[in-house]
Formats: sequence, C-alpha cells, structure tokens
Amino acid sequence: MKISSPYNIESMREGLSTILAQIKDKKVLSPEALVNLTIWLTREDMAEFRVEIFDLLNQGNYEHLEDAFYTRIKVGTGGIRGIIGVGSNRINRRTIAEAAQALADFIADFGGIAKQHSVVIGYEARTNAKEFAEMCAEVFAANDIKSYIFDGLRATPEISFAVRFLGATAGVQITASHNPRTDNGFKFYWSDGGQVVPPLDLKFMELVQKVDRIQYLKFSDGLRKNLITFIGKEIDEVYYQAIHGLSLSQSRSATIVFSPIHGAGIMNVLPVLRNAGYMVEVVPEQAVPDAQFPTAKGDLINPEYEEVMELPIKLAEKLEYDLAINSDPDADRIGVAAKKKMNESTVQFLTGNEIGIALAHFILSARQAKGELTSHHLLVETYVTTSLIGDIARRFGITVKDDLLVGFKFIGEVIEKLSDKKDFVFAAEESLGYLAGTFVRDKDAAIAALLLAELVSECKDKGQTLVGYLDDIYRVYGYYKNRLHMAEFPGKKGFQNIRRIMIGFRQKPPTDLAGIPILKVLDRLPEAQRSAETYKVGATGDQLTFIFSADEKTRVTVRPSGTEPKVKFYIQDRSDVVGDLEETRLHTDARVNLLTFDIIEYSRQFVRED
Repeated sequence: MKISSPYNIESMREGLSTILAQIKDKKVLSPEALVNLTIWLTREDMAEFRVEIFDLLNQGNYEHLEDAFYTRIKVGTGGIRGIIGVGSNRINRRTIAEAAQALADFIADFGGIAKQHSVVIGYEARTNAKEFAEMCAEVFAANDIKSYIFDGLRATPEISFAVRFLGATAGVQITASHNPRTDNGFKFYWSDGGQVVPPLDLKFMELVQKVDRIQYLKFSDGLRKNLITFIGKEIDEVYYQAIHGLSLSQSRSATIVFSPIHGAGIMNVLPVLRNAGYMVEVVPEQAVPDAQFPTAKGDLINPEYEEVMELPIKLAEKLEYDLAINSDPDADRIGVAAKKKMNESTVQFLTGNEIGIALAHFILSARQAKGELTSHHLLVETYVTTSLIGDIARRFGITVKDDLLVGFKFIGEVIEKLSDKKDFVFAAEESLGYLAGTFVRDKDAAIAALLLAELVSECKDKGQTLVGYLDDIYRVYGYYKNRLHMAEFPGKKGFQNIRRIMIGFRQKPPTDLAGIPILKVLDRLPEAQRSAETYKVGATGDQLTFIFSADEKTRVTVRPSGTEPKVKFYIQDRSDVVGDLEETRLHTDARVNLLTFDIIEYSRQFVRED
C-alpha cells in the first residue's frame, strides 16, 4: 500500500508533518519505527538521508522501513554490525558517527590521561569502509582526541596489535568480520588491545543510545593540527616480526593455496606465509580487495561454510597442494581444507573445532619437546568449542579455562588478568578463531595460518596428512563430533522469533532428545533475566545447554548470535575409540545427526510465521 502522491524534494520542504501524519494514519509502521523515522526526516543534521528515505516511501516498502527504523542498532559480541543502508537500525554515516562519538565520550569519562593518548583506526574492504574510518577520525579530532589511521586496508588483528604497540587508549576497525557482504560495522578495542567486557560494554552501548549531537572536524584540518596521523608499513613490519617469533618449526615443506576472498588477508596472512618461506599460490579470482565480493556464494563470505571455500579447494586439488587456507574478509579467522591422503589430490574441508584440535596438540607437543610447559601455562577456549581441546591440554599438564561465553573479548580478558602474560599458550573458539602470543588480544588469521602451515609441514615430512594427524588424536583421546547448525531469522519478525525461541526453551525445555534423557540444564543467563518480562535477546550469558551424560561431554547448546540474526545450535558427542575408528565415527556422527534434527524440530514450535 502506497501513501497518496509520490514524495520528492519539494514535498520534503513543503510538508514533512503532513507526510508523517499520512504514515501514522495508515498505520503502516509501528510506533517505535515512526518515532525514529520522524527524527531522521525532520532533523537538519540528518538531512542527507531524506532522499533515500523518500525513495523507500515511494516504493511503498514499509516492511523494509519498519526493520530499518523500529530500533537503534545494538552492540553485540563483535561491536556494532548490520546491513548497510538508511535507518537507525542500519550501518550508515550517522550510526557509525554515533558509535565514534560514543567512544569519544567513553574515553572522556576515563579522564585526561586517557584523552591525551590516541585512537588507532583501520578498515577492511567493505562498502564505505574508508569513508567511515576517516569520518571516525573527524569525530575524534573534534573531541580533541588524536587518531593514527592506517594508510590502506588492514586486517582486524593488526589494529589490536597497533593499539598495544603505540600505547593508544583505544582502537577502531571498520569491519563486519565474517558477516554477509551486505554488512559493515564498527568494532573497537580498549587500551589492552582487547574488546571491552561487562560492565564496560554495557556502558558503551548506553552511550551510543544517548548520542544526540555529533562533533566533526574536517579531515584536512585534523591533519593540519596533527590530530590525525597516517601510519602504515612501519607498523606492518613490527607486527609481522612478532608473528614470526611464534614459529615452532623450521620445516617449510607444505604447499599452500590461499584466498583472502577479496579482503584484508593480503595484508597479514599472505605476507606472513611468504616471508616465512612457504610456497603459496593465491586464488587469482579472489586476490584483489573488492567491496562487492564478486565471487561470493550469494551474500556468504564466511569460510565456516564449505561452499565459501569452493575456489581454494578446487585450486588446491588441481595443483595437488597440501593445504587450502581461506581468511575471512577482515582476516581474523581462517577456513581450512587439507589433503586427505599423501598420494591423492583430494582435500577435506575441516571445521573450526578440528582446526583448533590440531593446533592445540601441535603447539603443546612442540613446546613440551622444548621443555617450555609447566602447570602454570594456560589454554583457553569457549564453552561451545569442542571439549577435546581442553582434554588435550589437561593431558599435557597445563591449566585449562574452557567455560567461557562466546566472544573473543572474554578470552582477551582472561589473558589480561594473568599475573604473568607469558603463561598464556593458546586460545580457540569453534568459529575459526585462534590465538597464540600476547601481542594481539583477538583472534588472528596470520598467526593461525603460520602455525598450521608448520604443523602440515611436520606431518608431510613424516609422510602424514593433517587429516591423519587428527585421526591419531582421536584414537588416543576418543572421538568427538561437534556440529553447528545456524537458523537464520532476518528482520524485525525474525528478531521476535529469536526471542520466542529462547524464552520457549527456558519455559518449556525438552526432557529428552534423540531418545536420550536430559540429565541437566545449564543456563548461563542470570535468573532475574530469564522471564518473558525481563528477557533481552543476546544479553551476556544468553546461552542454554542441555546435558545428556555424566561427564557433560554429550550436550546441546542454544544461543542467539551476537552479530547476526541467527539462533545457533551447538551439538557435541564423544565416544571412546575401541577397535576401528571409522565404526566409532559412523556411530557418533549418526547420534549427533539425531540430536541436531530433534533440537531443530523442537524449536519450531516456538516460531510464528505471521
């Protein structure tokens, strides 16, 4: 349904109140959306968005407008992310500037010393990323905060590194990480190079919501006043050297296909591997940074999905290379496929858990062989990551922290609290995030790629593949099957369904799945926040686990994503390997399939299609 007469520039000037009254009378938008739309149409400091809003009104695209304006964009586990477009619930010049102003206010609240320091700013290949980064520098400059801005796209972990290296108060990366190519975002780090955790993350969220007026100083004026300074290769070289300092092997026999999928991996993964001496073939169709991500599978650019790695896998098999590595757009995660057998060209896609298992075992084995491990050393993983990583670490006699909520910020917090930071050995999360060393406080694709290449080289020198290496681990520790299922619920209706699902599971939990009784329910959300009246989607601890075994190794966890409109189901099962590994694998995989099917089917009762 359209509202009478098309809107144009003249109608904007002549009667915004009449237009808004028509929209209200037709009841095509919720009261919340209408309030935000009114602000965006009537305020002069948002006038740049009026033409785009009027185009949507002319199209009668009220569902789009509802989703774009019914709320203000929220802070999730990775900062602010969302679809690029006009609206309070979209990523655009206004919402990015609000985040920058909120960070300036956040810094000011910590007093003069924090403000006297600086903010490091970077960006990846996303749409409008450079423009947004420069705009952030303008906001900081207007608030009398100095910015160091990179002279071109950079990987997200290098921003974390630069914050620490330069002694900055904070860092900002314009990125949507592994989100679809339609998205962009604002991610920020604090002075330790890590993301802020509760209660500071809630404080930042509140400040974003409170922003009304934004201060700007022209970029050229910021440069002239030395409030904005470009940085580049001088930081890159120190960052690369720090990564090479983590090397655990001299072998360089692995052959590697690499894809940055049009993103920032050319600025960290590729130079690190090549400088280390590896033979690396880059997927030519995906080598050049491109905000359109032209080779993407639909909107997907997340190497957690096997289809996203189609081109590097095909090239690796064609060249008969040992390893295919695919960084995500901002190059803090890596997807991996590895040769199945030494005498065959076929490569096998690996999950984030499998990569983490292999890296943990390799790192601990190498450091133990050098006499570098003690009981004080620490391995960290999130609770939804495979328990096998913790099992391995305990067998090596080191300390394990394996119950963290999702979000690498919680891993960074654990590292920061260590009395001796050198005790930290390795961290993993199932969504392709890995970290060694303490000079970065976020997951890092370049660090993971180097260590993985060294592991594959060591295996190759012994006539073994990475897949075979994993099988040997299973024979010793037991076979784990971990599966992630992601159910997508886009838009406002989707958000409401996510809410219904999480409330539904809490009010009416299953008693069994796949014929297996549930022994225990673990709810990480504080009890006062679990009722329908108090519940907020994605609040810290919004994670529910159904446990089926006494050792708590067979379990299903449900949580809403903090950065995408999805509900995530994490299914884990474990079996001792007695006799043939393949028989154990088939039996365990089948049980995980049943658990996955049943939890998804159970969740459907809470979803409304209207």
